[in-house]
Amino acid sequence: MRRISLVLALLLLASCSSRQSLFVVLPNPDGSSGAVTIEDGQKSVVLDQPYAAGEVRGGAAAPVKIDQAQVQQIFGNALAAQPILPSHFVLYFERDSDTLTPESQRQYQGVFEDIKRRNVYEVEVIGHTDTMGTQAHNQRLSMSRAEMIRDRLVHDGISPKSISVAGRGSLDLAVRTADQVAEPRNRRVEITVR
Repeated sequence: MRRISLVLALLLLASCSSRQSLFVVLPNPDGSSGAVTIEDGQKSVVLDQPYAAGEVRGGAAAPVKIDQAQVQQIFGNALAAQPILPSHFVLYFERDSDTLTPESQRQYQGVFEDIKRRNVYEVEVIGHTDTMGTQAHNQRLSMSRAEMIRDRLVHDGISPKSISVAGRGSLDLAVRTADQVAEPRNRRVEITVR
């Protein structure tokens, strides 16, 4: 999923300047940015770089120079009030079990830390399997994997009321395979934290 850059707009209705609005494109976490176009009816200004800014002053759109420190000074309170963006994690399991692989055992801590840094959170845990076994077996196994992660999170202090679990069996394969193929990347739990 591609993220759209955050654009800040500040309306100055009763100020000593004649600026009516200020628009700033903020960078995505990876440093990229989206774009926004400001139009005043006669000309347009395209803002398509991190910290690109434009204003409408006296009814006319124009680009302006602004740096990260100025953005923080002007929009600091709004930036501080932003919710934390959702996070997505994938943990993998040993074949035909609800035991995490050694690497996923280590990665679990990152899931837990992401949840704990949020004041309010919602956690969605969805279990998956490879195509080995029957549909009924895979459905039970995928649910067992999701429930194991939920139980571990609850044991570590996460509210059970904030966790939803589901099992998808082999219905949503990460890697398409034929039936009865032991594909390790399909033996997973996907966790979304909001």
